[in-house]
Amino acid sequence: MLEHVYQSQGLRWRLDCLNKSLGSLRAGDFGFVFARPETGKTTFLASEITFMLKNVRSPVLWFNNEEQGEKVGVRIIQAYFGITLEQATAKRREYTLRFLDEVGDNLQLYDEGILQKNDIEQTIKATKPALVIYDQIDKIKGFVNDRDDLRLGAIYQWARELAKTGHASIGVCQADGTAEGVRYLTMEYVANAKTSKQAEGDFIIGIGKQHDPAQEYVRYLNISKNKLFGDEDSRPELKHGRFEVLIRPEIVRYEDIIKFD
Repeated sequence: MLEHVYQSQGLRWRLDCLNKSLGSLRAGDFGFVFARPETGKTTFLASEITFMLKNVRSPVLWFNNEEQGEKVGVRIIQAYFGITLEQATAKRREYTLRFLDEVGDNLQLYDEGILQKNDIEQTIKATKPALVIYDQIDKIKGFVNDRDDLRLGAIYQWARELAKTGHASIGVCQADGTAEGVRYLTMEYVANAKTSKQAEGDFIIGIGKQHDPAQEYVRYLNISKNKLFGDEDSRPELKHGRFEVLIRPEIVRYEDIIKFD
């Protein structure tokens, strides 16, 4: 048990602050990221997942029902190589061939306006992924309840139980209007939820942003929930840490500001 949850490293993050706080993602782990619109949620995903891609032995499935799939695909390639859109365009064939050679089928992007619960289950069963991304998780269809918060809670419970079949998973959702301009987002800012969503996550990452032009490229990460065991280099004092990081939208990456030993 110790080997699975602690001693053997899983999927590490590009942001070292997350390695020091959360540690690796391992099979069975489920958590979610939330933020206000236009904060950089897709950039965060692309930055982190393209780093994890270098260490997976089975596919990463990215279920996208938010942004246009072609745009997400381009941003994934930018994030993987750390290049601007101009660079990607100038050497389109070179970067495409390199990406296919290095990644191949280890990244599978499913782009649907409506994602159905049963379709996702069948895809996961067929591909046996290492990691599953739900962007946006709240929009997955196939769950019915009179109360919206309970319907959403059922989605998160389903995602957590599905992760236990052999993969890690990350959901993405919105922060509510009260989070506008707030730096460190706590669980109370999760949109359309009382406790139903929050109860199901092994970890929760809030991404905050201020409206100060001087802080345009600063993002504020708050680890408001963390039930992961971490890695041997994780720090107990950072388990529920708050971190300032930089967003580099031109190359679709996040970067640490503080460097850890």
